[in-house]
Amino acid sequence: MRNISKILLILLIAGLSSSYAQKIQWANKVVKASSQFSKIEKSAEQLLGQPNVLPIGGESNLAWATKAKGSDESPDPVTLRVSFESPTRAQQVAVGESFNPGAIEKIVIYGTSGESTIIYENTPAPIKDKTRLLNIFFTVTEYFVKDIELFLQPGKVDGLNQIDAIGISDSKDTIKWTINTIPTLEFQEKPENLGSEINSIYDELAPKITPDGKAVYFTRKYHPDNVGGFKDEDDVWYSELKNQFGKWSNAINLGSPINNQYNNFVQSITPDGNTLLLGNVYNKDGTMSPGASITNRVEEGWSYPEKQVIADFYNLNQFANYYLSNDGMFLMMAIERKDAYGALDLYVSFRKGDNRWSKPENLGSTINTNVNDYSPFLAADGVTLYYSTSGKSGYGKEDIFITTRLDDTWKNWTEPQNLGNAINSSESDTKYNIPASGEFAYFSTTNNSLGKNDLFRIKLPNLIKPKPVVLLVGKAVNERNGKPISAKISYEDLETGEEVGIARTNPLTGEYKIVLPAGKKYGFMAIADGHYSVTQNIDLSELTEYQEIEKDLKLAPIEVGAVFTINNIFFEFAKATLLPESFPELNRAVKFLFNNPGIEIEIGGHTDNVGSDVTNQKLSDARANSVKEYLVKSGIDEKRMKALGYGETRPIAFNTDEEGRQMNRRVEFKIMKK
Repeated sequence: MRNISKILLILLIAGLSSSYAQKIQWANKVVKASSQFSKIEKSAEQLLGQPNVLPIGGESNLAWATKAKGSDESPDPVTLRVSFESPTRAQQVAVGESFNPGAIEKIVIYGTSGESTIIYENTPAPIKDKTRLLNIFFTVTEYFVKDIELFLQPGKVDGLNQIDAIGISDSKDTIKWTINTIPTLEFQEKPENLGSEINSIYDELAPKITPDGKAVYFTRKYHPDNVGGFKDEDDVWYSELKNQFGKWSNAINLGSPINNQYNNFVQSITPDGNTLLLGNVYNKDGTMSPGASITNRVEEGWSYPEKQVIADFYNLNQFANYYLSNDGMFLMMAIERKDAYGALDLYVSFRKGDNRWSKPENLGSTINTNVNDYSPFLAADGVTLYYSTSGKSGYGKEDIFITTRLDDTWKNWTEPQNLGNAINSSESDTKYNIPASGEFAYFSTTNNSLGKNDLFRIKLPNLIKPKPVVLLVGKAVNERNGKPISAKISYEDLETGEEVGIARTNPLTGEYKIVLPAGKKYGFMAIADGHYSVTQNIDLSELTEYQEIEKDLKLAPIEVGAVFTINNIFFEFAKATLLPESFPELNRAVKFLFNNPGIEIEIGGHTDNVGSDVTNQKLSDARANSVKEYLVKSGIDEKRMKALGYGETRPIAFNTDEEGRQMNRRVEFKIMKK
């Protein structure tokens, strides 16, 4: 039996509230639609799920449009029927009219056994509001509601009529639009303008802060001091932090070869500050092509940007973003490909060698939407991702969201959460960037700017900081004379032996910086031709807060008489049994000896002074021989090696504390013949 229930109509205009407590259902299936804009953009399927256009509203590809693409008029009437995953006894329906509301003539609900009730009737006409959430209350149904059908007269309301979402509830609590923010997120301070040394009357955009927080690179648009003058759209500029109070140096144009008459922009910076990822490919003839390039710091400035070769690379969109992870192993990008969900989607490629990357893989539907998802920033922890999208409910055209990678497939992510209106505005908010400490976020906005877009920073609450990391700094030096060496820095997971990151030293000073995420034990070393790498290790398995640690990396010249400590060899306590964490270091020694077949070495075992002289002598002998046996089993001729134990007779540090005793418990290689 069909009946008309007593109804109470409440119109909630976008902006009244941003959260609701009760559980509701949003339509999850389109049963039928008599008209839609296209099969993808503005299709009926776009209204499924919770609102992602409201509260801002406006024309969007993420909401159903009644008018077919290319048509001047919508057919009258238009009908749309949707269903819900779990039928329920309902007493409220909400319809998100996200653009040109007022065209709905009638709404009917249907039960699982064919029951039906008209819950809303209206004379279609334009209303003063640009968007609304139409809430309809009625007597709770005696049957389980499965479907809802809308009848519309689009011809009665000018423009494109769009529906963002349809919800149902068994509660009297008013369904309200929601932005998926972090519930208890509060910013204690307001955004801080970086000052006139950086910001001007022109556009300053896309800040890229170095991981140590001491320099910022950014894009300046149409500035008279751009390489091509005021007609030059984008040049890269930089500034250095002068003191702890946030005072910056006067911005400087980075110049050639990075800046030319085309669009030039930095996408990310490695922790050492010695490598920049740039947008576009710099061709040898001076032109530019789609893609990404790498430039390295050299003695005279910066190297000519080198193309990053990405397998099966193409981009169907004129725009793109890229981001190189701090460990240098992952290249993220916002591009449009055939498997994209809409326009720009986020993808990842994996390092396959120097300047070579795997085919881009889509990050999946948790992150990517039918519209632009872009501006990725992967924090130093390697799992916390910040990005911009207009495909989820927010405060403006595009908002910045945070999500966390759950595994190594790069397909599984936590539900993205909006960073709130302290960062997000009514305009486009993009290019979010933070240093390794996670103390501040850097971004650009027109709010309270000196001219157009300015660079700002804001102190981050702990809730949206990434996981803790260590910023490891130091120099690569010659072990003999202490002079700096230009070298590659490599670091590995000690448990697996897998290389998990690379970096470069400053070619003039030998300085390096790497970021190590918490939760693992790492080995790290400098690598340079003609030298043996003396490795270091660090245990971050219990790290709970950001730290900066200084450790120099020594490189031993490969020459007769050279002695170098093999740091990452580990034994069971008071025994000569090698632990698995030793294997990566020993395998490097095997490779070194294979690559240098003329070299003969002495393997020296050493102990601290705890215990008797006799015991320590026996232990050092046994440990030196354990190392020799491993090398022999790996294919090295035993005639090239001699194992000797020195016990406690050759300390390199005082035995008065554990740090000194640990240094004395060591294995050394000495080159006897070359």
